[in-house]
Amino acid sequence: MPAVYFQAPQVVGLDHQTQDLLDRLVKVWREKLPRNQLRSLYLDGKNRARDLGISIPPALRDLEVAVGWPERAVYGLAQRCMWDGVVSPANTDGGTDGDDPFELRGILHDNRFDIELPNAIAASMTHSVSFISTTPGDVQSGEPEVLIMAHSAMWTAGLWDRRRRAMRGMLAVGDIDDLGHPTELTILTPFEAVVCTKGAGGWYVEDARPNPLRRVGAEPMPFRPTLDRPFGRSRINRKVMSLTDRAVRTGLRLDVHGEFFSAAQYLLFGADDDAFKDENGNQIPLWDWYIGRFKTLSRDENGELPQLHEIAQKSPEPHIATMRELAAEFSGETSIPISSLGIVQDNPNSAEAIYAAKEDLVIEATAANRVYGASLNRVYQNVVMLRDGVDAMSDELRQVSTKWRNPALPSVVSSSDAMVKQISAIPRLAESDVALEELGYADEQIARLRADWRRKDQADALNALVANRGVAGSAQESPAEVKARADAMGVFIRAGVKPEDAARLAGLQGVEFTGMVPVALRVREQGE
Repeated sequence: MPAVYFQAPQVVGLDHQTQDLLDRLVKVWREKLPRNQLRSLYLDGKNRARDLGISIPPALRDLEVAVGWPERAVYGLAQRCMWDGVVSPANTDGGTDGDDPFELRGILHDNRFDIELPNAIAASMTHSVSFISTTPGDVQSGEPEVLIMAHSAMWTAGLWDRRRRAMRGMLAVGDIDDLGHPTELTILTPFEAVVCTKGAGGWYVEDARPNPLRRVGAEPMPFRPTLDRPFGRSRINRKVMSLTDRAVRTGLRLDVHGEFFSAAQYLLFGADDDAFKDENGNQIPLWDWYIGRFKTLSRDENGELPQLHEIAQKSPEPHIATMRELAAEFSGETSIPISSLGIVQDNPNSAEAIYAAKEDLVIEATAANRVYGASLNRVYQNVVMLRDGVDAMSDELRQVSTKWRNPALPSVVSSSDAMVKQISAIPRLAESDVALEELGYADEQIARLRADWRRKDQADALNALVANRGVAGSAQESPAEVKARADAMGVFIRAGVKPEDAARLAGLQGVEFTGMVPVALRVREQGE
């Protein structure tokens, strides 16, 4: 690809320090690009295995055989890293909302974060790392207030600061020309975000905005990082690519064997060459003679008929056994169950065997979620700081974290059975949304359940107040007057007033509340 030969441009209007950073970032991107392109080819099943020149006839070497195991290695794990929202442990007086801390849900929804993040995770596992940037959005043009962008390593490069354990700088290719050369580059530094564009007279700074975060407004999403490789490692490593090449060659040999197996081969003794010529003396292709309706053979000079002997075809089982062996090696390398690679076992696996087969994959997903969660927490912090225009984090903001689905993806039956047993041991679990999450309910379903329960509790409270009209004002108040007070109390509660304060403002006395909604009522008589 021409981009491999792209050199860092000299940008007019760029200071010396940023130009030096651009030079280093372009060098990193250019060096990593060929390997990233190769991994993408394996992911898409477009890799061409090297022909050994031994068992494949020249006429069949262009036969296309695709093996989708690398895609299974990436998405089989990525699909178990299921983002389930943002949470905060703080939910006290004056604290943040634990279900929607710092009102992030709207910004994340505007950026389609629930769709972009799975793509970023899959790209991370493909190329070892992906990036998520946060920059102020152009609201006038329809962008969200804070723009959250996911970037593939195919078009992005970054430098890591080991002392600060953060990004030193990031480069994102915004656009390319017909030859594949970049025409727009975005540089993110701890101090500013610079957009460089190629014009008729060369490269120039199109836009430069200060960075109020005082750190690079981008976070890496590495897969399996180490001290020596902070940007992680790819799931499509050298062994995966080698096993895929071997599987492709095995599949190609199997197809070639099938071609010979479908056409029986014979040895013909004593046949005259004239038997394979037409009336004009031209040689008839053997295949045309084989599929023809009428076949004639003449006797030899001794009056003997030609003898026909069929050559026994060899079984394709050695190729199938080789493919099974390669699948087993691939499964051991990637923790993908062998059944997910298209290898069907003779006997169905038991429930324990199925769980054991995916246990390594669950452990891998749990470890990946821990690393991704640390990066995403800083993304949420960047969003809040950019939106609110602050350059320092509060203690509550530091506690914002990511909620993940259980990577084991248990069935509803097993989850319900386990949660019932836990609630029996710890009854107060039933009062928490965590129990509903473990039962498999999504956030939207939990919100609807809570709303339905709240309406039912308010209706029960209203009925109790109307039936016991002596609880408010004077004992001479009519049921309609008590109902009006209860309606006013409901308006206060929906406006965010605490139930105890709402009862006082509405003139209701003698009502006991538990928690944030009236879940238990005890009506007292006046003077009791």
